[in-house]
Amino acid sequence: MRTSNRQGAKRITTLVFLLCFLMVALLSEAFILTHANHAHDHFDVGGECVVCAHIHSIENLLKQIGIAATGLSMAWIGLFAAILLLFRVSTFRFPTPVRLKTRLNN
Repeated sequence: MRTSNRQGAKRITTLVFLLCFLMVALLSEAFILTHANHAHDHFDVGGECVVCAHIHSIENLLKQIGIAATGLSMAWIGLFAAILLLFRVSTFRFPTPVRLKTRLNN
């Protein structure tokens, strides 16, 4: 009974992390879309626009996430292809005289 509770807790925790990740990605995209054509304010210490700095950091983060997701999907595709190939090779039946039901005595 305890293992099922732990499995349920792990699944719920994973789901919560996934939802938080998706919300951060969607809200970041919404921030970029709403502030794309903003008026530049140069009130930062370095004289740079704070909104532009946030937009650049969000774009870099989303770009890195996209690269990681692409690499992970390619790894999954490669793993699936390797498993499929191994399954095909393991189920291949070599034509032996016994399988062909050929008598070898005359």
